Amino acid sequence: MDNLSFDFSGKTVVVTGGTKGIGRAIALAFGRGHANVTVAGRHQEECDAVASEIRALGGDAVGIRTDVRHLPEVNALIDGTVAQFGGVDILINCAGVAITKKILDLDENDYDMVMETNLRSVLFASKAAAAQMKNSGKGGKIIQIASVGGLKGTSGLSLYGASKAAVINLTKTMALEWSRYGIQTNAVCPGYVVTEINKAQFEDEKFRERVVKTIPQRRLGTVDEVAAIVLFLASDVSGMINGEAIVADMGAICG
Repeated sequence: MDNLSFDFSGKTVVVTGGTKGIGRAIALAFGRGHANVTVAGRHQEECDAVASEIRALGGDAVGIRTDVRHLPEVNALIDGTVAQFGGVDILINCAGVAITKKILDLDENDYDMVMETNLRSVLFASKAAAAQMKNSGKGGKIIQIASVGGLKGTSGLSLYGASKAAVINLTKTMALEWSRYGIQTNAVCPGYVVTEINKAQFEDEKFRERVVKTIPQRRLGTVDEVAAIVLFLASDVSGMINGEAIVADMGAICG
């Protein structure tokens, strides 16, 4: 415990969905820890803006425009990071979308959008990063941003919940297959946190109050609190944690 530190000097981190919400908070947190950070998002100017913030915090950073639904762009993200920084030590899969519809109202396009963004991208980004980690001989850390919604049903969020449940299961299989290469794979399952995905909903005070009443701590989480959990899992002090889904929902799932 004398070496307890969130100093990531010399480590290279890739953050998908790194320009907004939880992903941005994670990217900035690694910047404060002096990491090399690749910020991935769908718009180059937004990637560049977060990368600039990271450099101001003491880290090094590059922005790489990436639509995680497209495999060639995912592979280019990992290859571009290796070219820029020499390798990949930590991958954070944070890119995600949610469609709020009842099951009877869903169509094939809804399915493709959610599953390609939330699940397919996690599989192939992790695969590409793990191959680099294996070849380096140094191992690494892969952390998925899943959701407490992947552990329970939620009316109107069937595809989102199903995609996150699949990510949790996939994380466990990755841990089984990749531990021999020194790669730890875990997931974080946040509860309600205000981000761009749900901001409009939480501006409705009645909706906000109704949700908060279901949470034992009687509050919503913050993006910085999720980032702190990710830093712990990415650090050396989390060496015994592998294949887990860490729930951070202020106790809501207990009820």
